[in-house]
Amino acid sequence: MYKAILFDLDDTLLDHQGALRDGVDEWCVSLGLPTGQHARFRELEKKWFAAYERGEVSHPGQRAGRCRDFLNRPEMTEAEALAAYDGYLAAYARNWRAFPDALLVLERAHAAGLKVGVLTNGARDMQQGKLAATGLDLDFVVLIPTVELGTPKPHREAYLAACSIMESSPAETLMVGDSLANDVEGARAAGLDALWFDRAGRGDLASLDELTF
Repeated sequence: MYKAILFDLDDTLLDHQGALRDGVDEWCVSLGLPTGQHARFRELEKKWFAAYERGEVSHPGQRAGRCRDFLNRPEMTEAEALAAYDGYLAAYARNWRAFPDALLVLERAHAAGLKVGVLTNGARDMQQGKLAATGLDLDFVVLIPTVELGTPKPHREAYLAACSIMESSPAETLMVGDSLANDVEGARAAGLDALWFDRAGRGDLASLDELTF
């Protein structure tokens, strides 16, 4: 019997890839660069966020790194890179959209008596902004940024800390997310049950509507 459910945010409740695609195009236009570079940007995002998840760089550091690489400006200081990256972040924010099944699954989980949390490797200010902009900042939703826990998903400590915040044991907590490594394998290694959410149909769930409580 579950007492709590944790959802990933990006590409689980919110269309991160769609916002990235449109945000990168808008940023490139503002810089006078060619559009259509989202695949390259996405690979750099994966590279640098993986370095952050391994503890090799700080959260701001991974943003600065991807900016330097994308703009081919290795000489930029971290402060300069972060200032330039603000242009992308603003464009990205203008394109935040929740998936159509996101709001209802949060409401259904709450109505079933579950504590509802969002466990994310993103920083609080950005992730709280996403919830607010998309109507997912419901009173009962607990936002848990792993930046504040001292270690990101998929590390066991992040999941144990999240369970403590939700006041539920790992065995009483279900994790749902789109990353097999971060959201599923990491959660299971910490003793939680987990479901792999993949809209392409490769996982346990292809729609959040399939979740039953």
